[in-house]
Amino acid sequence: MTLDMYKKILSKIPAGTGIDFSGMAEPWLNPDCTEMILHTDERGYEIAVFTTAVGMNVSDVEKIKSIPFSHFKVHLPDTERYSKIEIDDPYLETLAAIVRSGIRNCDFMTMGTLPPSVRKVIGKSIKRTKMMARAGNLTDKTDVPQPGRLAGPIRCRSCGDSLNHNVLLPNGDVALCCMDYGLQHILGSLLQDNYASLFHGDAFKRLQQGLDDDSFDILCRYCDNASPLDEYNRPEEKSRFKKLRGSLRKIVSREK
Repeated sequence: MTLDMYKKILSKIPAGTGIDFSGMAEPWLNPDCTEMILHTDERGYEIAVFTTAVGMNVSDVEKIKSIPFSHFKVHLPDTERYSKIEIDDPYLETLAAIVRSGIRNCDFMTMGTLPPSVRKVIGKSIKRTKMMARAGNLTDKTDVPQPGRLAGPIRCRSCGDSLNHNVLLPNGDVALCCMDYGLQHILGSLLQDNYASLFHGDAFKRLQQGLDDDSFDILCRYCDNASPLDEYNRPEEKSRFKKLRGSLRKIVSREK
């Protein structure tokens, strides 16, 4: 996705919509990622970042360090090679720049054991994060439990029944969410249509029907981030889900 294409699409997204740079691949593999983030901040959107720091450099960190990110999550390498991140001097220099930058709401995660060189830069241990099957899309890892199919009415723990934590693809198409690696549910195109149309088309209506009617075989029924409606509606759970939704915020964008 080019910077000009991104600016065109962003102009269609309502103010108050949270923009995440994450999704299904590393944001900084797009050479325009830093400029996209700076433009998004200039337009007044709340921004979250989920990155491996691959493709970043020290200059990128300097340019974005003052942005008031709602979340800045760095996915670190592991000795088991679940995350195949090459550890070289430029990577460690970038990681060190992130650590000392003071980026707001920055934290770290790993799916395995931290390599000693990374631990030295981070300066602390990191709790291991469980790998998920991405609603059944991750099938080549025998140590990742495959989800069963949820029956009855369900809701997404990130966005309830609004289903607005979506993924912008490089061609302008919008997929359901970051679990939809198989691109099973495409809601529309932000190059061709406006933002509101994503939530009025047949694809979206089918998804919302499928939350209550389990005869619809939608991706959500296999997702670790979905819950039965009665569980979702428990007061203590609604409070927890509300905090989760507040941290993730609404839609959007993953650049490549």
